[in-house]
Amino acid sequence: MKQIDYRQYKDDELLDVERNINKQAFPERYKQLCDEISRRKKLGCFNLKPQLKENEFDRDYWRRSEIIFEFTTIPIVWRMTFVGAYLLVNVALLAWVMPHYWESSLDNLHRYNITVDQIECRRDAVENQQTGEINDFYDIVISAYPNTFVAPNLHRSKCKQIATTLTSGMRVSIWQQDELIYQLQMNQQMLLSYDYMAPKVRNFRTRGQLVYFFILFGLGILSFKSLYNAFIPGTFKQQYRGYVD
Repeated sequence: MKQIDYRQYKDDELLDVERNINKQAFPERYKQLCDEISRRKKLGCFNLKPQLKENEFDRDYWRRSEIIFEFTTIPIVWRMTFVGAYLLVNVALLAWVMPHYWESSLDNLHRYNITVDQIECRRDAVENQQTGEINDFYDIVISAYPNTFVAPNLHRSKCKQIATTLTSGMRVSIWQQDELIYQLQMNQQMLLSYDYMAPKVRNFRTRGQLVYFFILFGLGILSFKSLYNAFIPGTFKQQYRGYVD
């Protein structure tokens, strides 16, 4: 059998051989390998750091990549400014999102008496952001120059029925906000009631708003340690960013 001089191997090469050698087929080689590794460890010249497993590497890299403000040398006025800025961002984002979830009462809606120029039952395909599923929505679109009003998220049969019932030149009453129909009436016939339309309008207005709540949650996770340090400086330390050779 060809002799192998493991003394000529580098530390990382020895570890690679140790991981891959067939111990049963080559017991003598394996013994020589272990003897060489043991010898180097006793001499203190076997200093190769253990290799991280993939999931351990991911956690270590994430820990080292965190941005943490320690505030150990920052005056309290600047620390409180940081906290105030964080709260201001959250309040501003919530102030942008939350009005989409509020429903105006029927008494607070403006009533329009209009003559229909054109009416259409429009199909709209929308992708669900959570599941990726494509859903079909049907909207009634009423044009009365110079305005266009929309009754969103109707059932297909309801949408087709209203589009068939109303024709150009008919007079209707519309209760609306931002050109979204909350109630639709023709003479004394209620075509779309407030109770039926209010949740549909809310769902239409909040479509795609969920992402802002994920942003708020993510912002809280990323900022937690720095916020804690703003009150008790130096509690969480910034790790060295990057790889370690």
